[in-house]
Amino acid sequence: MSKETKIAVFGGSFDPVHLGHLFLLHCAVSMTDYEHFLIIPAKVSNFKQDNRPQASDADRLNMLRLAVEDFRDLYPTDRDARIEISTMELERGGISYTSDTIRMLKAQDNTLRIGMVMGDDHIDGLSRWHDFGYLRDNVEFLICRRNSKDSAWNLPEGLTYRALVPETVAPQSSSAIRTDLAGNLDYLSKRVREYVKAHGLYD
Repeated sequence: MSKETKIAVFGGSFDPVHLGHLFLLHCAVSMTDYEHFLIIPAKVSNFKQDNRPQASDADRLNMLRLAVEDFRDLYPTDRDARIEISTMELERGGISYTSDTIRMLKAQDNTLRIGMVMGDDHIDGLSRWHDFGYLRDNVEFLICRRNSKDSAWNLPEGLTYRALVPETVAPQSSSAIRTDLAGNLDYLSKRVREYVKAHGLYD
């Protein structure tokens, strides 16, 4: 990676990846100057240790690959963005701590400028993230409005962040899909929806 590289990390369980995720990615691509976007599915989220992914690692990866194809169709003006999927947390195993992932990326190139794509629905728990002090000092948080535009953000002190405020919001959630697949199929992009149905996921 060159010294000029700006890389934005987008992590999560992606169980399953849905239109809300793709909308967050679109906001980061279209509203920031980051050039490289790295989607990193977690092996096991720190906050979901008792609620591990329902879909297998292989299925979540396959859905992410299809979702990136759908992303290109949904947001054709974002085609120049370099979007990749990394298996580093799956390969590392255990609990997926974001701070460990950032350290690994920095070890590859300590001149990287690293952003982290997230929705504003995660703000309240942000200060409880593992090794939050390290993240605060080494990451620019790219926070996209997903909830009502009227809600205020209570951000941790000292946070480096960029507020991404689109005209619309994207309230879709993976838990709603897992709880009621039939009622929330429209939360999934076309190729992912076909994959979920073909493989009998979340029935």
